[in-house]
Amino acid sequence: MYRYLGVFFCSIFFVSQIASQQITGQITDGVGNPLIGANVFWEGTTIGTNTETDGTFIIENYTGLNRTLVFSYIGYKEERIKVGELDRLDLSMIEDYTLEEIQISEKEKATRFADSAAKIEVIGRNEIERAACCSLAGCFSTNSNVEAATTNVITDAKELQILGLSGVYNQVLFDDMPLIQGLAFQYGSGSYPGTMINNIFVAKGANSVLQGGQSISGQINILPYNSEDVVKLFLNGFVTSFGDMQYNVNYSVKGKKSNNFTTAHLTTPANLRDKDRDGFRDIVRTNRISFFNKFVFDDPDKDGIKLQLGLRFWKEEREGGQMDFDADQDLGSNTIYGQHVDLNQLEAYLKANRKITDDFSISFQASVFGHNQISHFGIKQYDADQTNITSNLFFDYFYGKNDNNLKFGLAAIKNTINEEIKFLDEISFLTYDGIYLQQYFLPGAYAEHTINLEKITLITGLRADIYDEIGVKFVPRLLLRYKLSEQSDLRLSVGKGVRIPHIFSERINLLSSNRDVIFEDEIFSEEAVNIGANYIHSIFLENIDITLSADAYYTIFQNQVIPDYDRAIGKAYVSNFYGKSASESIQFESKFEFFTQYDLKLAYNYLNLYQEREGVQIEQPFVPRHKVLVSNSFSTADDDWQFDLSYKWFSQKRLPNTTDYPMSYQIADYSEAYGLLNMQITKRWYSFELYGGIENIMDFRQEFPILASDDPFGPYFDPSFNWGPTKGREVYMGFRYNLE
Repeated sequence: MYRYLGVFFCSIFFVSQIASQQITGQITDGVGNPLIGANVFWEGTTIGTNTETDGTFIIENYTGLNRTLVFSYIGYKEERIKVGELDRLDLSMIEDYTLEEIQISEKEKATRFADSAAKIEVIGRNEIERAACCSLAGCFSTNSNVEAATTNVITDAKELQILGLSGVYNQVLFDDMPLIQGLAFQYGSGSYPGTMINNIFVAKGANSVLQGGQSISGQINILPYNSEDVVKLFLNGFVTSFGDMQYNVNYSVKGKKSNNFTTAHLTTPANLRDKDRDGFRDIVRTNRISFFNKFVFDDPDKDGIKLQLGLRFWKEEREGGQMDFDADQDLGSNTIYGQHVDLNQLEAYLKANRKITDDFSISFQASVFGHNQISHFGIKQYDADQTNITSNLFFDYFYGKNDNNLKFGLAAIKNTINEEIKFLDEISFLTYDGIYLQQYFLPGAYAEHTINLEKITLITGLRADIYDEIGVKFVPRLLLRYKLSEQSDLRLSVGKGVRIPHIFSERINLLSSNRDVIFEDEIFSEEAVNIGANYIHSIFLENIDITLSADAYYTIFQNQVIPDYDRAIGKAYVSNFYGKSASESIQFESKFEFFTQYDLKLAYNYLNLYQEREGVQIEQPFVPRHKVLVSNSFSTADDDWQFDLSYKWFSQKRLPNTTDYPMSYQIADYSEAYGLLNMQITKRWYSFELYGGIENIMDFRQEFPILASDDPFGPYFDPSFNWGPTKGREVYMGFRYNLE
């Protein structure tokens, strides 16, 4: 196989010598800050693109008579430039001060696909605000690529899943930094308020090697606001029918050489509620505060170092369990069952860039976080600390008329997780208490080469990381984009992923249930190969834009560490699995945009996750074979009113085997199929918005989601059997205020 890949790479290199011209460049504001999502198109045609997060763009050459590029961005004067023989064009756009109030003639798209070799969906503010978006996990309610799945109903722990695989197999980044991992994995997606997020970049399957080789199913990159993107002051607050409230404040300071963005968040706990009458709370009570500050220094008059510094503090308490549970009195009690999580995380990161020449630059990125967590699951106490330091130094070189690109660099990860599990009372059927120390230093090097041809973009990457006990692991990646026409793209991707599993912190349901955890052998790194193909076709009519997409991904593991819940009653066997374990994913999606006032999204997902054991193919539990999404958004011509309605349908999910359990605790082999209908209405004035909505309008609930709730200290108790919504219908109302 490697011989054929080598021949393919060589052939692509030679083909690059006959590449035809593309126009590249960068668009900035008057002080040199990049304009993200600016429109670039050939005048009189539908050939266009949008700028990326650094303000850069690549647009195909146009050989017509009127070779004029049009540049537009909300709040800036439209520019028209005759291109002539230029192959690169950098533009500083001028703000339009002639209007007392900026009239939006073309709304930013809610979602779009990035102009890149990988299929990357960019989720913008218009999409995020179609729901309450209380946290990162809530930003995907109208998205077909990412599913926020609950893994423990008592503490409402969540993971972000791509391709149906567990969230541990996709890499979640914040501002390009790996800060949501390890102990922060289960609760981190709830700690970032949606109001601080500017864009979310979602890549399925193989992607760049720059951020590490850990991603297997995909990558999610959350980009916070910069000061140049937002108004000076933003306020947000909302309350739900369950009694919980959230408050958010964004504040920005803009200067000529520097700017600063600060955000603060507060969540107050919900009311007690037990609709099933099983003695357990339906709603997790959460107290959360977080502060984030991002400082950017960039002097447009000098070619010096550009700096970004981020600092964040996050403190949270989650409490669930029986209705009478009081954390001040009953922590570790053997008579009243409760689960309580108390965590603190402090994180900081630095990004520095120095332009050496017009074509060559050097960048350094580093992040560090410390996490402390004390949790109780009945009589089990879980004390854990994590320290993670990640650094990345790379060089960026552009060459040739088509801006071919070579990136190469060095990286290192130093990670320490110290976990102590105590049983505060004697419990005969549990044996896994003790201290679990996991620490490693992971140095590595990588290179990534991008070739831009007339219709082909090819990215080849290779990463080599040195693991303490298993030596060097190579992670190759290949991404190919072929422009079939101005409206059609075909993309192919193949790549390997290698990750170190963190058993208890990433699979918190092992602690929440009363299963005995049995380690059968020493745990090694997980490895998998992902192969994907996708097709995107755009149709531009007079008043309708249509985007059709289809993709298929196949993931095959060489080693997978996943607890086996089916082998024996009350046990979870953890071991390396070298047999066949695979994921098959197919998705079809269509988007229709009418007059910029109405858009409709239709999506279908097919998922087949399985392992072969003793010649028998066994479905992975809690994964639906079929999913359907319908999302509608309508706004009035003046944008004063907006109406959003979405529906998600999930087919049956296989459930863990309970055949050998007592009759009263046996459940069906498969769950019900169900649908969720959500709506939201928004009313806008110049600087003030009111919004309200209903989630789960039809009030579908999984009844009695906690197995053996009548015996929470017995061997059959398990709160991780939830396969559907457990809270029921939720009504909310909130406001947004912008101060220019």
